[in-house]
Amino acid sequence: MSFSSLYIGATGVIAHSSNMQVIANNLANVSTIGYKKADMQFGDLMSQQLAAGGAQYESGANYTSQMGMGVGISEVRTLFKEGGRETTGTVTDLAIAGNGFFGLRNPTGTGTTGASYYTRAGAYRFNDGAYLVNADGFRLQGYAVDRESNAVATTVSDIQLPYEDIIIDGKEARVVRSNPRTTSSIEMITILDYTATDQHTSATNPFFAMLEAYDATSSNASTPFGNSPPAYSSDLYVYDSDGNRQTMTIYFDPVSSTSLSNATPGYSYWEYLIAMPGKADGSSAYGTSGAGLAGLGVMTFNGQGELVGQSAFALNSTNTSGAGGKSLSAWTPSSFGTTGIPQFNFQYGSNGSAIGTPQAVSYDFGVRSDSSSWLSGAATAAGVGTNTGNLQEMASMNRNARVSTSYDTGSSTLYEIQNGYAWGYLQNTSVGQDGFLKGHFTNGQSENLYKIAMYRFNSEWGLRRDGNTNFVATEASGSAIAGVAEDRGRGTIQQNTLEQSNVEMAEEFAKMIITQRGFQANTKVMTTADGLLNTLIGIKR
Repeated sequence: MSFSSLYIGATGVIAHSSNMQVIANNLANVSTIGYKKADMQFGDLMSQQLAAGGAQYESGANYTSQMGMGVGISEVRTLFKEGGRETTGTVTDLAIAGNGFFGLRNPTGTGTTGASYYTRAGAYRFNDGAYLVNADGFRLQGYAVDRESNAVATTVSDIQLPYEDIIIDGKEARVVRSNPRTTSSIEMITILDYTATDQHTSATNPFFAMLEAYDATSSNASTPFGNSPPAYSSDLYVYDSDGNRQTMTIYFDPVSSTSLSNATPGYSYWEYLIAMPGKADGSSAYGTSGAGLAGLGVMTFNGQGELVGQSAFALNSTNTSGAGGKSLSAWTPSSFGTTGIPQFNFQYGSNGSAIGTPQAVSYDFGVRSDSSSWLSGAATAAGVGTNTGNLQEMASMNRNARVSTSYDTGSSTLYEIQNGYAWGYLQNTSVGQDGFLKGHFTNGQSENLYKIAMYRFNSEWGLRRDGNTNFVATEASGSAIAGVAEDRGRGTIQQNTLEQSNVEMAEEFAKMIITQRGFQANTKVMTTADGLLNTLIGIKR
């Protein structure tokens, strides 16, 4: 019996010693980012069968009597309970709120794509190659996002900022840029002073008196109306295809009712003219009196100051921003954009050299044609004359939420916006709960660059630790199942946050005390069994 007791005590010492190692490792990693604690499970060893000494069934059969043979380690399991959260000042410190894992790839390994390691540790930084990596240089995996269409790729790859090496001031620099966008639509909502005085008049073409007065020859390109500006004008910045910022000016001038025929009583009329800087005209009009001309038309207001009609003219295809723009016969009813807003075409340029191709620009004063068509009106601006009945009328005209008006108050611009922008350079990044890595640029734009990949397993308890808080897949875990945040339990991603170790010190100290006592008890069994053996040997002597 003493021999068996000595053996059983030894198994207890070994098992509790191993448990102490597990506890020690947990405590050693109490501050390790993303660490998942281990828990050792004990299991008794196969028992010895005894031939006699058991109680009997009613049938006369004996219970089987067994005697234990000690303890062993059943398993050391990983507990994937979420750890606490620590807020940091770094955007690329990421934590998962859920059951997912980050995927990492070792660039020096044999694999070229896809994750090889899986972790909950989210301390990442961009390295000199613009890859998002952990402290070991392993690259975080994600789905690339097309910057034009915003479509997300279907296969994972290394997350890398889309940088360019360009020459700045004679030196090569690595930058991430946002491409410029040409202005294709503007919206300008104004209040036009009902009492304003008509500054430009014409006996034969009162609706287009500003066009007659307009002169943008090189000598006075910055002041095309000289010392006689229209009653009101408003500027806004627009952009060409190279990202150059230009100033678009819309001029407004009331039309005196005394020079009109068929005018509706109580109605008022304002002519408008749209122009770019003469130096920005890339057509044959550059340097001429018609340089920069883009669009013109008439706004009609009722007695309550409501905008009830708008005519719009654009240069015909043979005179797109051309020198013929000073001729009324070159102006035909404008086409419409996709939302029923009038539009014009303008050829941007720089000192006479064209930039890109003619750009269609829609302009919104607050009304639109739901059918994108005109009901009536003159075929060209030259056919309007003094007759208000020759002005175009929008078919199926409708009002937008914001509409220009004409009241007995000072003229002002209430709202203006356009959709173009210049080149932008990456300022910072952010990561949303949905896992999109977004770039924020100096031109005010934001772009989705990647969507961070997240992984699940059929059995995460089958994962094997590989050091540095990384796990690798095994047959017991099953292959990694790639996905994204907010998908089937993978959870969400929190930026500026790190998941802490899930080790609870109080619990580990309690386990340590129990393990110490178990170890001591088993050593006592061994010393007692040794004493019995010595007594037995002494009897023999």
